[in-house]
Parts: sequence; structure tokens; C-alpha cells
Amino acid sequence: MSTMPPEKLEKNILSTYFSLRMGIVVEALLLPLIVSIGLAWLGRDDLQNSISAYYGAGDGAMRNWFVAILCSVGAFLYLYKGFSDRENILLNCAGISAVIVAMRPCDCWNGGTNVIHNVSAVAFFVFMASVCWFCANETVTLLPAKDQGMYRRTYKTIGSLLLLSPATALVFSFVLQSLEQYKFFVEAFGVWTFGAYWIVKSRELSITCAEQDAAHGRLGNSHRRGLVPAPEYYAENNPPR
Repeated sequence: MSTMPPEKLEKNILSTYFSLRMGIVVEALLLPLIVSIGLAWLGRDDLQNSISAYYGAGDGAMRNWFVAILCSVGAFLYLYKGFSDRENILLNCAGISAVIVAMRPCDCWNGGTNVIHNVSAVAFFVFMASVCWFCANETVTLLPAKDQGMYRRTYKTIGSLLLLSPATALVFSFVLQSLEQYKFFVEAFGVWTFGAYWIVKSRELSITCAEQDAAHGRLGNSHRRGLVPAPEYYAENNPPR
């Protein structure tokens, strides 16, 4: 019986996190496209004014896609483990919120509404924005100094856009109702911004190899500085002169 070399085994295990992130990216990219293009292709209805409206539009032709993608994203977020307890809690809450959005339809294709659905949708973006603001920077400290500022600004920008999207959608729904037909594009932008976060995060982690170092116990967590080399690893690689 052949055995797998340790290096390949480690690569296979660590690739799980990359696969989860890329799965989230693909599903975030496809959700607005599948429900809108799919319904148009079937010739059931015109463009709906929100992503959630595709749950019931066209006699529910895209309902399975809507529910499956949201539940899959929710499961991925729940299964993904961050670099701190705070990040895990926020990701778990975002994942649960995504599932509730799918399980409690808004009835908006009939002009109705659902408070639980709306609150869960907003909560999803709030939790993910919180990840960008309060957790993403924990690994930025491992980047070269010249890159840290750029990544911090990028995460802050993504977090702000994640809040701006649902806020704008709510304004279109309840204040500027003459613009409600554009709400779908606002929501799609928010979903794609969510996917963009995971692209940036994957790029950052590929530069620092933070997951590999964490798996080997070479990282510690400082409340003030974020992730830093573990004391014993730092001492081993920086002997006193």
C-alpha cells in the first residue's frame, strides 16, 4: 500500500480552506446571475426588483437555485474557521443568517414582506462587515510592511460597501420607491462585494502562508498586534547575538 508524503498530505488538508473560500466566491458571483438569467431564459418573468423576489417569481422556477446557493454559502461560512474566536462567531452568525434568508421567503414577488427575512438579510451583511472591520486585520500584520496599509484600506472599504448595499436597498424600498426597480442591482453589488472579500483574503493568505504557519504552531495571537510569530518559534529562528 502506497503512503502519501507528509508534504502532500499537508497540502491536501490546507487546501480545504482555499476550496471553501473559492466555493463562496463562485456562489456569490453566480447567485444574481443564475436567478435572473435563468428565469429570463425560461421566459417566465421580467427582471425582478430584488434577488429575494426570485424565490417565488415565475411560479418558483428559480426557487431551488435560490435556496440551495444561500444554504450552501451559509454552510461554508459556518464550517470555515477563522484565526480567532471573534471571527468564528461572526462567520457562524453570518452563515446562520444566510440560511434564515433562504428558509423565510419575503413574499416580495407578490408585493408582500417578511420581517424575519429582511432582518436576517441585513444581519448577514452586518456580520460580514464586522469581519472586515474587526477580524480581517488580524492576519495583515504578517504581510510585508509595504503591503499592510493597502490591505487594511481594502478591508475597510469592503466592510463599508457591505453595509452600504442593504442600506441603499432599504432606502429604495421605503423612501425612494420610484427607484425600487434598481434594487436588484444594488443587492447584486452587495453579494459580489461579499465575494470580493474572500478573493482578497485568499490572496493575502497566499502571500503570508498564514494557514501553513498556524498549522505548524508557528503563530501566536496578540490582542494588540494581531497574529505574530509564536514566542518559541521566534526564539528558535532569532537566536540571541
